[in-house]
Amino acid sequence: MYYKFHGFTQRLVGAAAAEAYNPQKPDGLPVHLKRGVPDRLLYRTTMALTIGGTIYCLVALYMASQPRNHK
Repeated sequence: MYYKFHGFTQRLVGAAAAEAYNPQKPDGLPVHLKRGVPDRLLYRTTMALTIGGTIYCLVALYMASQPRNHK
């Protein structure tokens, strides 16, 4: 018995080892993008939030490092 993936659900079916889901197929795609549009959307959203958060932290650190002018 092997896990064979179907859509977003997993079903345990009696499949031969050659038929079972293999994310290492030589089709040139990285493993984290094998399932198409949902994977691309999740990847791009994650990267945008990561880059945005990094920029926000750098700006906050820069602002915190500047002395305040008291009049």
